[in-house]
Amino acid sequence: MRNIFIQSFIIVVCAACFTSCTQGSSKENDEEKHTFFESIVGTDFYETRRAFDNGLSFDTTGFQQEPIWHILFTPNDSVLIHSLEGDSMLHYAIHHDRDSIFHFGREWFRVIKLDEDSLMLQRLAVQNLRVKEARSNVFMKFYSERFLQRNLNKTVEELRKPTAQDTAFVQQMVDKTNRNSKDLDSLFAARNPVILKSKNPDLEVKKHALSDGEGISRTAAYQYLYPEFDILIHNAYKDFYHTFSVFVDRKGKMTVAKFNISPEFEESRRKVLQGIIDVYFDKYMKVTPGSTLGIPHNTLIMLYVKGVE
Repeated sequence: MRNIFIQSFIIVVCAACFTSCTQGSSKENDEEKHTFFESIVGTDFYETRRAFDNGLSFDTTGFQQEPIWHILFTPNDSVLIHSLEGDSMLHYAIHHDRDSIFHFGREWFRVIKLDEDSLMLQRLAVQNLRVKEARSNVFMKFYSERFLQRNLNKTVEELRKPTAQDTAFVQQMVDKTNRNSKDLDSLFAARNPVILKSKNPDLEVKKHALSDGEGISRTAAYQYLYPEFDILIHNAYKDFYHTFSVFVDRKGKMTVAKFNISPEFEESRRKVLQGIIDVYFDKYMKVTPGSTLGIPHNTLIMLYVKGVE
């Protein structure tokens, strides 16, 4: 009986100590959150640069980091972030995890630099409440509105443009994909993707319609990284439906890339698909090649083609 009493007493004491420590830690955490952004509350900040840790805003696939945020920290531990879709400021609560790590705007961030006129954030990749440092390689640079007006002779739009280093990198990737126009491993997605436009009423071209589930799971960059089109051919030689990818070179010429079929039928199917391109697309379609920073280059698109006799 005495042992049971002692064990119960120990459990109660430990629980009390744990609760006290947790409440103290939580209180300190809250106090730090309250004061962390205090010096910039009420100041409009504009993102002027978003780049990977190598200093470039493009990666080798053609994906571009774009500086689009306009943020305003408020006194009540929250932040307003401008939404391009609704052209309005959206309210987000700020969650302080530890040290300089915060969650707001549906993202995790580490504050790298903070003063009254500039802000540097590191966007964090978090999985199972752990920061994946190797994937947390994107940095966002902000300036206050007053600093931009008083100290810089450029507009926000000018500051957000790709740098000379970005342009040099893009040119290098473009040269590579144009030299190897039929090599999937050399592809570089076009920031301004291929445009297909019908020149004949027998040919209908639309951007591929996504299902509700597909739309939710795909980011805004998906449409330029993986352009997809639905094509309907009226008065075709027969009824058919084919799904296949196509290389579009810097001059707009289309060549069959990939499709799914048994190896023994691959050669004959490739001839059929290239024939559809040569007979219908070359005659009935205007093709504007993809480009990045104004430089046209080879790229890949996916086609869903239906023929109706």
